[in-house]
Amino acid sequence: METFLYWAVVIAYSIGMIAIGVYIWLRNKGKPISQLEFWIAQRQLPSWWLAMSLTAGWLMLGWIGFGISQIYMYGATGLWIIPIPWFVLCFLIILLVPFYRRVGAVSLPQMLEKRFGKPARILIAFFSFFVFIFWAQAETFMAGTLLSPFLGIDPKLCMVLIVIPVIIYTYLGGFRAVVMTDVFQFSLMAIFMIILTSIAITSAINITNGNVIQAIASTSPPWSGAGQAFNFNFLGIGFPIILLLGYLPGWLIEQDLSVRMQAAKSTKNARKAAWLGLLLIGTFVIILPTIIGFCSMVVFPASGGVPHEAVGATGLTIISSFISQLPLWLSAFMVVGIVASQMSTIDTFSNVSAMPIAYDIIDPILVKAKISQFIRANVSKLVSVAVLLIALLLAFLSESLNDVYYITSGVLSASIAVQVIFMFWKRTTLPAVIISSVIGFVATVGGYFLEYKILLNADGTTSLPAPFNSTWGYNYLALGVVLSLFTIIIVSILTRRSPQNMIDNVKPMPVDDYQEFELSSAN
Repeated sequence: METFLYWAVVIAYSIGMIAIGVYIWLRNKGKPISQLEFWIAQRQLPSWWLAMSLTAGWLMLGWIGFGISQIYMYGATGLWIIPIPWFVLCFLIILLVPFYRRVGAVSLPQMLEKRFGKPARILIAFFSFFVFIFWAQAETFMAGTLLSPFLGIDPKLCMVLIVIPVIIYTYLGGFRAVVMTDVFQFSLMAIFMIILTSIAITSAINITNGNVIQAIASTSPPWSGAGQAFNFNFLGIGFPIILLLGYLPGWLIEQDLSVRMQAAKSTKNARKAAWLGLLLIGTFVIILPTIIGFCSMVVFPASGGVPHEAVGATGLTIISSFISQLPLWLSAFMVVGIVASQMSTIDTFSNVSAMPIAYDIIDPILVKAKISQFIRANVSKLVSVAVLLIALLLAFLSESLNDVYYITSGVLSASIAVQVIFMFWKRTTLPAVIISSVIGFVATVGGYFLEYKILLNADGTTSLPAPFNSTWGYNYLALGVVLSLFTIIIVSILTRRSPQNMIDNVKPMPVDDYQEFELSSAN
């Protein structure tokens, strides 16, 4: 009976999301769908939709579950890994709303092409696909892991059940369907997070007789030990510096973020979306998961440096462990919350995985061949489907999340963000962009293997210099960004300056002139 109920709510919810895609398709039936409609919904979405969509995209149980586990493992030091960088990021988004609105391009690779030429667009498109396809894969994998115990089937089949509705509504409605489904998904996920937090707090109160703070202070986080629960500096001052340097540049120019800021009706509406996003993200993505993480330390106490068996070896099953304590009817709702969370993140990351392939690599070829907008948009739809299937296949091949979020966030900063930021330096050249992007990628991925495979000794000690021992496992994030930054400056100085007409291409456009935007965004 329990399994039947879980299946019923999952199927009913999936049908509802597909219905949204069908509604959009029926509304547009017989009308040519432009690339601007498919990728940014003609810049006509209301601010509250975009704020909810942005928050839904951040309410990814892979990232949130990982963040909660890091608080459980480290105590307050774990807040530097996700919650604090996200909090800082929210304020930076508000400040940079005019930048997102003035890019004069649908995608970041297209913007770089205007400044540096086609090779820059192709290379950055490749790295964008690399980053976001693995984020889509990770969230697909997490969906299977979380749903399998409730549906009673293999995690791989759960992944298929989640991806099929996303394929259908994305194909039918493009970015507009992604945002509209996100609005509904956010509503469910907000209730999900409130219930989950309430369970965590109630459980902690019952176990500690109300002395929750004192009990947390006396716990021994597995990776930091006794007395470290509220210590923000267990790993030293270098730890937050490395994480902020490795994370923030990339997260700040994420394609899913910039697209949502562009899709607002006006800059004023985009700023409203950013402020509302700060409120919603701050509440449901940062504060509530942080409370859950700290409460889990007393509900599932570690012993002798070993996590409680209910949360797994790395603490990634904390969410499932709390849900398992609920009565049947409420746990069924929580299963719907899991489905909503994973669909919203899978559709977001698959959308921005498909964009660099369909819009930045394939579409210019179709434009040159004078293919109609209608056919080009349908090609984009097919690419979106293919990307979802690739993410599903990669999830099938996965055995754990490993450090996929760390590595790809590092690549996002070192191989894309540095280049986007330096686009506005008049001295930056195409060779500098290409070389720095490649070096950033090699340094990030190579640095990861260097730290984890070569410099890690069999006894658990490292061969790193003393200042970097406490930040072992994270140093490569900063390495990629620093080398990319150094390279782009040196190579720009040593190579011939870009033509003035290309430098002029990145001058700010009228931020709310839709017609001019459409003309400037044409491939």
